[in-house]
Amino acid sequence: MKITLRGKADTWLQKKRLRLWSRIARWFSLTLKVRDGKSLYTFRPKSRNDIFRYTTYFTKEEGTLAWIRDHARECAVFVDIGANVGLYSLYAANAARGVSVYAFEPHKFNFATLLENIFLNGLEKAVHPVALPLGDASGLMELNYNSMDSGTSMTQLGHRQLPGNREFEPKLSELVHAVTLDAMVDSGRVPVPDMVKIDVDGNELSILRGMREVLQSPEGPATLQVEINPGQRAEVLQLMEDCRWKLDHCHFTKGGKIAFEKSKSYDQVPHNAVFVRA
Repeated sequence: MKITLRGKADTWLQKKRLRLWSRIARWFSLTLKVRDGKSLYTFRPKSRNDIFRYTTYFTKEEGTLAWIRDHARECAVFVDIGANVGLYSLYAANAARGVSVYAFEPHKFNFATLLENIFLNGLEKAVHPVALPLGDASGLMELNYNSMDSGTSMTQLGHRQLPGNREFEPKLSELVHAVTLDAMVDSGRVPVPDMVKIDVDGNELSILRGMREVLQSPEGPATLQVEINPGQRAEVLQLMEDCRWKLDHCHFTKGGKIAFEKSKSYDQVPHNAVFVRA
């Protein structure tokens, strides 16, 4: 079964179709094609999470897409930490010829879908998937799954707390080998990046601490986007300032914009912060 989408997927009718498609996908092999200008993306959703991500591809995080478009042409290496099923990795690979994307995603079901999405869209030479979790130290750690579905989020490394210090009981815990980005770059397995995107549902500070050498290197990235969760803004800003970076601008997901309009506080609403060299 094949469904093609064009443009935005925000109307009441399209949302109703999303719920229907999620039911259909349980019994049939559903292929979803999503077009953005000249680029056509092909997906085979395995869960309602997948369908939501694919049908809101170009509306959920417009700021992230704009950031990629604005910088990708000067970028040779793009590192996507918390790639999930690979939407922004695919987008970066299509945004400029010759860019190499390193997509880090430790959640096994997300990673399997990431692999398939790379293959379905013919980007095997541009997108390099990495199943290792990143943190502030290398070694064995517990990876705690909040959900076993493809397209899910909130997997936590080394602890059982969701953003906002909310405790949760994992659906499954797995012993994994975590590494730092500094170690990956030092080993030569990953080139020094020009752009870095970090979206790991509360583990961002740990990853930033594990990439200080990359941040401070003169050959390091020119721009970095990191998701900041409630209660972490001051620490993230201080760490980046210590590494001689400055905040350029912030942007929200579509839902985050609504929440920010109510609270008027960056420290209460998850948001993406874009940094550049000071």
